[in-house]
Amino acid sequence: MKNNIIDLFKKSKSNLQFEEIIKKKAFNIYAYNTSINVKYLLAYNTFLEKEETVVYITTNLYKANLAYETLSKIAGYDNVSFYAVDELISEDLLAVSNDLKTERISTIASIMNNDKKIIITHVQALLKPLVTKDIFSSYRINLQVGNEINRNKFIKNLIFNGYEKTPTTSSTGDFSVRGEVIDIFPVFSEKPIRINFFDEEIESLRYYDVLTQISNDNILEFDIYPLNELVYNEEIKEKAIKSIKSLFPAVSNDSIYEDIKNHENDERFNKYINYFYSDVVNLLDYISSFTLIYDEFARIKEVYEKLQIDVLHLLENSKVNKKNKVLYLLDFNNLYNKHQKDIYLSDVLQSLPEVKLDALININSYLVIDYRSDIKNLINDIKINSKKTFIFAFSDEKRLGLFKEIFFEEIKYQEIYSFNDVNTGMVNIIKSSNSLGYGMFDDNYEVFTEKEIFRDFKFKQTKYRSSYQNTVSIESKEDLEIGDYIVHYDHGIGKYKGIKTVQVHDVRNDYIWIEYANMEIYIPVENITLLDKYQGSEGSIPKLTKLGTKEWDKRKKAISDKLEDIARELIETQVTRQQNQGYIYPLDDEFQELIENEFPHEETKDQLKAINDVKSDMEQGKIIDRLICGDVGYGKTEIALRAAVKTVLGQKQVAYLAPTTILSRQHYYTFKERLDKYGIRVELLNRLVSPKEQKKIIEDLKQGLVDIIIGTHRILSDDIKFINLGLLIVDEEQRFGVVHKEKIKKLKTNVNVLTLTATPIPRTLQMAITGIRQLSLISTPPKDRYPVQTYVVEENDVIIKEAIYRELSRRGQVFYLHNKVSELERIYRKIQRLVPEARIIIAHGQMPKEELEDAITSFVDFEYDVLLCTTIIETGIDIPNTNTLIIDNADQLGLSQIYQIRGRVGRSNKIAYAYLTYQKNKVLTQTAAKRLNAVKEFTSLGSGYRIAIKDLAIRGAGDILGKDQSGFIDSVGIDMYMRMLDEAINKIKGIKKEEKPYYDIEVSKHVDDDYVSDDTIKILIHKEISKISSLEEKVRLIKEFTNRFGKLNEEILLYIEQRYLESLLLKNKINKVNETASVAIIILPEEFLSKIKIEDLFMKAYHISNRFSFEYKRKILIMKIDKINNNESWIYLLSELLEKLI
Repeated sequence: MKNNIIDLFKKSKSNLQFEEIIKKKAFNIYAYNTSINVKYLLAYNTFLEKEETVVYITTNLYKANLAYETLSKIAGYDNVSFYAVDELISEDLLAVSNDLKTERISTIASIMNNDKKIIITHVQALLKPLVTKDIFSSYRINLQVGNEINRNKFIKNLIFNGYEKTPTTSSTGDFSVRGEVIDIFPVFSEKPIRINFFDEEIESLRYYDVLTQISNDNILEFDIYPLNELVYNEEIKEKAIKSIKSLFPAVSNDSIYEDIKNHENDERFNKYINYFYSDVVNLLDYISSFTLIYDEFARIKEVYEKLQIDVLHLLENSKVNKKNKVLYLLDFNNLYNKHQKDIYLSDVLQSLPEVKLDALININSYLVIDYRSDIKNLINDIKINSKKTFIFAFSDEKRLGLFKEIFFEEIKYQEIYSFNDVNTGMVNIIKSSNSLGYGMFDDNYEVFTEKEIFRDFKFKQTKYRSSYQNTVSIESKEDLEIGDYIVHYDHGIGKYKGIKTVQVHDVRNDYIWIEYANMEIYIPVENITLLDKYQGSEGSIPKLTKLGTKEWDKRKKAISDKLEDIARELIETQVTRQQNQGYIYPLDDEFQELIENEFPHEETKDQLKAINDVKSDMEQGKIIDRLICGDVGYGKTEIALRAAVKTVLGQKQVAYLAPTTILSRQHYYTFKERLDKYGIRVELLNRLVSPKEQKKIIEDLKQGLVDIIIGTHRILSDDIKFINLGLLIVDEEQRFGVVHKEKIKKLKTNVNVLTLTATPIPRTLQMAITGIRQLSLISTPPKDRYPVQTYVVEENDVIIKEAIYRELSRRGQVFYLHNKVSELERIYRKIQRLVPEARIIIAHGQMPKEELEDAITSFVDFEYDVLLCTTIIETGIDIPNTNTLIIDNADQLGLSQIYQIRGRVGRSNKIAYAYLTYQKNKVLTQTAAKRLNAVKEFTSLGSGYRIAIKDLAIRGAGDILGKDQSGFIDSVGIDMYMRMLDEAINKIKGIKKEEKPYYDIEVSKHVDDDYVSDDTIKILIHKEISKISSLEEKVRLIKEFTNRFGKLNEEILLYIEQRYLESLLLKNKINKVNETASVAIIILPEEFLSKIKIEDLFMKAYHISNRFSFEYKRKILIMKIDKINNNESWIYLLSELLEKLI
């Protein structure tokens, strides 16, 4: 890697000594006075010098993540693997996030491929019991082009290996079967693989794109590794179940046995691994040659001892017979001194009585000062230490330039282009993306990166290599299943019963079978575009329409009338905005760029687009009324900040309106911290500001001395006057009352407005209001987020205690959610008993508003460790230091609630944990059982996640179009509602709905089971064919279907051609086509004939086929195509003729 810090570190005196010791092949080396970043450099250098796998072991998951992130940065993504487990020891874990598990399997796969890597792990992960390498390897499936395999056995083995058969393959662990094609998304692969068979022979292997489902890159060979670490066949499975049932009769939970039978959720029953196999190993037993590096051995031993105590406590509280052994952890004492090539790293020199050491070395390194933007002190320190070598290594070009400007006046420096060119005793500046901050006493130098210089700088974090892959958009996963409610544009709401095929003579047609309140009907697949899956608010059950009545028409009429009013208001607002000229702001100058370059976060693609759109509108003098829509923590405030700076530099004022005191306070601190040093005055108005201070701020605001005012509804009061308001930022407008909304509306007149919302809106609404409402969607998460580790588990005091202690140990805070106000005091006492050190405060919606805000403010200010609360935290709380969430009785909450609440954690660069608990031994109602089942899927993008997103999107539609619309949306479903909104907008615009002619062309509109057996995919095929409107689309679709499902038969090819022909007829205004048994008859209209030369028509028809004939009847030209005794359908001939005439 270019300009890698390792080039500098390798030349340090203590490292050269360290390398000499390694070359002498000393067994156990103890290196002390190693600062954290130097530990990583030593690990990387050991990997380079020894040219073998290095296993780097830390105390816990958090430190393992930090090591993985940093070593990936300096050693390169491809040289580092991650092997970690969830730090939760539980008797019965119902569900767990997939990220870490797939990462572990990827690491094992890498080892079995004999890849030399730096493997980052932690003590609990390294002690996880595994099957032997030989057993795991025996379940690996090798695929090679040209090899023959038994397809049925292959599918069975995939299920044994933990893969799930699905209609389409889009997530890690999915596989799907379609005729001669099998798609699979293996672990240890960033893309799914398409396997094309010719009988039993593998004809081709190709990677394909998840979003387009099109395959491209050919491969010759691939190994499919099990998705589970605990692998077994039928014989072993039966033996294990029998043993567990006989030895642990108290384990009566049938779902565990179901999971064993189905090869699912192996982490639930991994503790019984010794009843599957007698020989159990750890990860190190998989690696033939390696060096083991301990990061703080003494601390690792302490963690192991605590883990043993946790296991003992768990067993004491468990139902199992204590005489019968369950295996949560292997013995740590068998690790050290066993492999004889261990390196021990420590901050300070400590006694290691258990270890026989061969070499001891003082690295003599230290952590450099974190200046946090205090450039004045940095410059002073450089001047004082004039003989020391300073190296400033920045990855960001802008910050590098900014830093050089700062130094230009004060400090003499040398810009270098390689770490080999460092000037001793001078200040050196270099561009490097692979650097870390540290100091070396013996060499008298210090290295600084952006992280040590700029406040809150975060370098780009490394995503897990095989993080659970699921990149299909939510809309594309709305699978229609039997029993789902379905909406027909003309007939109303029914229940989908499946696809039926009807054959009349030689023509086979597929029909959508729908049950209505009083009858069942079959809808031809060519009318599939009139159908939508019903999507209402979570839990809404629609009433089936009674056919033959006016019930559906009345419902549609009521909604259409209301939608026309909404459409009219949207369009009138747009016209008014376009007619009025706003203030023209100047282009960004150097000062604006200087301010923005100081901002700590790297913008995402969506943020950059939104920022550019807002600035462009301001520079053109357009009056802005833009909605910024994005999940909590996705950076909407960053967009508002930049717009605010531009407004202030344009000599105008900014008002930022927040719905709560807490949020106004948080935004105030953000703006003030960023802008105060540039002379931009930011003030706060809410009830926490004293009356005396408020009076002064209000007076200064009137005089134009305050640039940005941030506050609650207080800034809507009559005594608030602006000298020159240019921008109003409204955060979560839907949370303000009617009176305040009216005041906001008045304030909006002739000023730019940015409205920020965290509630998602449906994609169909986005499309409908395009061009009518300015809209920016922030759908890309920040780059420094780890996935929230989610567990669904029985309520357990040991787990709750461990979860709270672990968060407190890293100076973090906890949300504990219990949704019954009357029981909060009882839960308070329980937490006090479990964690006496924890400072707990209660918050719920029945408290007086000011008391509630004071409680949450105290929690934000870190006066308390645990916020015991109800669902009031669902929206409007941003506390990055809170990264553990415990929800009691999660099965009783709605899925969208759980999704929103889970979003309160994972807001920083720490790993976040969410524990969704349900009561022990609870007999669940059928509804609660279904909800819990959905919550199980919530750990990935399963159906629970999609329900949550859709429910929130419906809320979002209500926020934009009016709260009273929620009932209307539920009465017809969101997609039908948006279809009607689109029609209403077109009606107000004067765009008439085009009536399409019906072409009576007889072809089979059928997808055979031999080609695709899944009804969901059949519906997709029919939908895609119905959309064909050009030659390019026809060719693309044939290519895509062949690629995805295998070679098309003539029946489907003719079906595609018939739809393509209809598109050509429609474009040429040819509305009348009839067929008899012997001839196809086409009436050619005058409008068509006026655009072509008649002689061209005759000549081209003659050249194509002698089956064409023409005749005039009553001044109308009629074209006929003979159908008898010909192999090629007349449809192809007519398509070819129309193509040549256009």
